Amino acid sequence: MIRIRAALVIYGLVCLCSLGIATNQSPAHANWQNCSISMHSSQTDTLLVDSKIQQLVERQAKAWEAADSKQIIADFVDDCLFAVPGFQFRGKQEVKQAADSYFAEFTDTKVTIKRIIAKGNEGAIEWNWSEKNKETGEKSQAEDAIIFELEGDQIKYWREYIDKKIIK
Repeated sequence: MIRIRAALVIYGLVCLCSLGIATNQSPAHANWQNCSISMHSSQTDTLLVDSKIQQLVERQAKAWEAADSKQIIADFVDDCLFAVPGFQFRGKQEVKQAADSYFAEFTDTKVTIKRIIAKGNEGAIEWNWSEKNKETGEKSQAEDAIIFELEGDQIKYWREYIDKKIIK
C-alpha cells in the first residue's frame, strides 16, 4: 500500500511538472528541469522554489490566520477566479466577501504549508488547515491541495481540493 501511494505521489509530481499542470505524460517523459519543489515541515528544509512564489504562499497562509481579507485579495488580480468545493468566486470583491463570511463563522485558523510545486506561472500547494467554529466551538482539520495560476506576480486562478474532518 505504501509503495502504491509513493508511486502515485511521484507520478502526480511528474504530471504537474512536465509541460504544464494539466498534462498526462508518463513519468518516463517528464521534464524536471524547470520545476521547483518546496517542502515545509518540522523535519524538512526548504528545497528549490521561486522566492516570489514562496513569499506569496506564505502571505496567503498568514493572511488567513490573521483573518485579514484585505491582505488576501491584495495578492489577486481584479478578474481572478477563487474556487473551493461547491463555490466559485469571481473578482476581488467576491473573494473578499467570501473570506469575510468565513471569518464571521470561524476563528483560530492555522495553516501549515507542507509543499509548494511551481513551474513558470503555474503551481500547486499542499497545506494543512485547522479552524474552530465560533458558534459551536467545534474544531476541524483539513488537508488542502491548491492549484494556482499567476498573472505577473498576482493570483489569476486558485482552486482548492479539501479533505476536511471534524476533531472530536
